[in-house]
Amino acid sequence: MNKNQSSRMVKVAVLALLTACMGASLANAQTVSGKFNLPFEVRWGQAVLPAGNYSFTLNSATDGPTYTVFVRGENHTAAIITSPILDRSSAGKSALIVERHGERGTVRALRLADIGLVISYPAAKAERPVLAQAPALVQQLPILMASR
Repeated sequence: MNKNQSSRMVKVAVLALLTACMGASLANAQTVSGKFNLPFEVRWGQAVLPAGNYSFTLNSATDGPTYTVFVRGENHTAAIITSPILDRSSAGKSALIVERHGERGTVRALRLADIGLVISYPAAKAERPVLAQAPALVQQLPILMASR
């Protein structure tokens, strides 16, 4: 075997190894998508979404704590990157759980019953209720999951 053949075999072996590693990484990734309607303005993480129809895609690595929710509306796009509190429960239907304050709301959870996942978004310290404040209204906005 000459030097060129040996070098070519090493390159092929390295390429095969990289392809196998990337395939395993992609197999661990999870993507879910769906649609929802916001009847009022909502704060979701750092994003403020006006009332309207939206679609979303959730990307996650099953071996990591980070979830990215890409939200797309008529005139708005947001990427919500979180290291959320997770619940692997599938109780209830898929919904966006929103805490209402008058004409505005704040997303507190994203429940994806089809995959048994609830991503909770706790209130920031500045958002926590004062004792004399009226209780917040919690609404479940239905999510239409995309077929697989």
